[in-house]
Amino acid sequence: MKLDIGLHKQLRAELRAKGVSLNQIAVEIDRSPALVTAVSQGRCKSHLAQSAIARHLERPPEEIWPDRYGREETA
Repeated sequence: MKLDIGLHKQLRAELRAKGVSLNQIAVEIDRSPALVTAVSQGRCKSHLAQSAIARHLERPPEEIWPDRYGREETA
């Protein structure tokens, strides 16, 4: 996974503008703040954390992290 501090800062700023923090999201989904931060930095994946962040930003996770969502394979 690729560390993306720029995206992390952007996500934090967008969440802050909506009155939400990564720590609040961590409490909401009953996960550690470190996990939610790591997801926003690109250090790890968590469908639950990605979905919660995206929901607060009113955007699909695929739009925020396009590299984490591969195209469907066709046979």
